Amino acid sequence: MNRKLLLLDTNALFHRSRNALRSSTGELTTSFGQPVSGSYGVLNTLFSTLENNNYDSVLPVYDAGGNFRKKESETYKANRVAPDNSFKADFSLLLEELFFHLGFTPCGMYGYEADDIIASVAKKAIGFSAVDILTCDRDLLACVSHRINVILFNSAKKIRRCDTDAVLEIYGIYPYEIRYLKSLSGDGSDNVAGIPRIGDKTAAKIIIECRLNGDSTDMTTADRICLHPKVRESAGIFLSNLRVISLVEDLDVKWFANTPPDGNMVNAIFEQYEFNSYLKPARLNKIKKALRCPGFTSQTE
Repeated sequence: MNRKLLLLDTNALFHRSRNALRSSTGELTTSFGQPVSGSYGVLNTLFSTLENNNYDSVLPVYDAGGNFRKKESETYKANRVAPDNSFKADFSLLLEELFFHLGFTPCGMYGYEADDIIASVAKKAIGFSAVDILTCDRDLLACVSHRINVILFNSAKKIRRCDTDAVLEIYGIYPYEIRYLKSLSGDGSDNVAGIPRIGDKTAAKIIIECRLNGDSTDMTTADRICLHPKVRESAGIFLSNLRVISLVEDLDVKWFANTPPDGNMVNAIFEQYEFNSYLKPARLNKIKKALRCPGFTSQTE
């Protein structure tokens, strides 16, 4: 039996949605002052994805704090601006109120990033024949496999489903090699400096030259990269970056499948937070059907 799981990269989508809406329309707030820009944007993306795909389970994943990578590197994500009170109020609303009443149980693990949890769940959820990861973060392309795809969201009109062939087209290397590429060329969004004069294209060429090809050697691909002429003198940078870039894929994550919500609760939560566009009959029908509300019957549009 084919079963599909959707993993939601909540933090990345929240940041992208909130920044986009605030830039175009200003901060969205309810009549009683509750910020909802990020929450509204994430729900828009989630509902659209659910309406166009048939998932047996959905798991929102978030950063719970205590990132171990910041202990490995003082500069890791040091370029990020601390969230303000508006951000915190909006994100808390999404995690603790909206997801809950819509039947979702968000998953986070202190000490690790959402990416680590997503990578671990995707790899270990063997009860699902297919896993989709909804994100706007290319780092998660490293998870792509024969049964794991990434739905790369940029905007409502720019959504790309990425399999192994797509990763090869984007980077010229295989998904599991992305950690090597980022460790060589760096990752500006995470404030990880790469090796001077090595960009993504050069990094890809180095990886291909150092890729294991079945010959008799005890060296791994990482070992070979360290000995490459363009890397040798900066091998320490490469190895240090590799420790913070590589996703943790073996976490013992306890998570719960979503539960279809009561249709009346869906109405109530949209009314409470004044998501009026969701209350239009045609839109509301699609959302309830996507959420698999018990007893839902399609209404005339």
